[in-house]
Amino acid sequence: MYKMKNRYIIFLAAVLIAPFFMTSCDEELDVPPIDTVEEHELLTIADIYQIHADSGNNYTFEDDYILYATVTMDDIEGNIYKEAYVEDTSGGINIYKLGYAGILEVGQYIRINLKGVEVVEWAGKMELKFENILDVNKSIIIQKNEVPLTPTLVTIEDIETGEYECELVQLEAIQFLAADTNKTYATYGGTFATDRNAQDSFGNSIIIRTSDYSDFANYEIPNGSGSIVAIVTKYIDSNNNTKWQLLVRSINEVDMNEPRF
Repeated sequence: MYKMKNRYIIFLAAVLIAPFFMTSCDEELDVPPIDTVEEHELLTIADIYQIHADSGNNYTFEDDYILYATVTMDDIEGNIYKEAYVEDTSGGINIYKLGYAGILEVGQYIRINLKGVEVVEWAGKMELKFENILDVNKSIIIQKNEVPLTPTLVTIEDIETGEYECELVQLEAIQFLAADTNKTYATYGGTFATDRNAQDSFGNSIIIRTSDYSDFANYEIPNGSGSIVAIVTKYIDSNNNTKWQLLVRSINEVDMNEPRF
């Protein structure tokens, strides 16, 4: 009888203590629990482009719509500031006016609550503008780390079709124009951005745009040919001319050690 009573007490204690262990485990997670998301609340990047087409500039989300995407460019190396680029299976988009630098890192899979976020097209580039979001960390939740996307292999002609806007790409058989090879990527100590030009073997050219604040602004332009990994952006100037640009994420992704063509 005494042994049975002891066993009952031990069993009861285990039942009472178990929830505390479960709670402790939950508290150690890096990501907060995800509430159930209704299917009609989920949006893709293509949906956001369509919303802009239907509603015009400066559309602001008033409800809790959710976007899942992967970070393809961050601002850690300074070529962009307080912003990032993200991509899903339907396209890419710029996340702009984040509260501070270094919030996101390449390879993070994130959930974005779009409530209060503006959809803005600035000079041809589509943005999700977080200017009116007081606490970005409540709107953007990291789901996974270190799951980077593989860049899509494209040509300059592919980029000019407009199908790769704000997306991560890789170009092969490319080189900087000879006139730029005695320069640096940008103006070290400057306050704006600098355009250099690259070309393929068919004579097609594209702008490589680099912030004067980037970590590699004062690096010399390579004199060879090879490959480059970058984000595609579009710029429409005051004369309504479309210019396609590449934003380099890291100097390590510019591999031009082959002879010039």
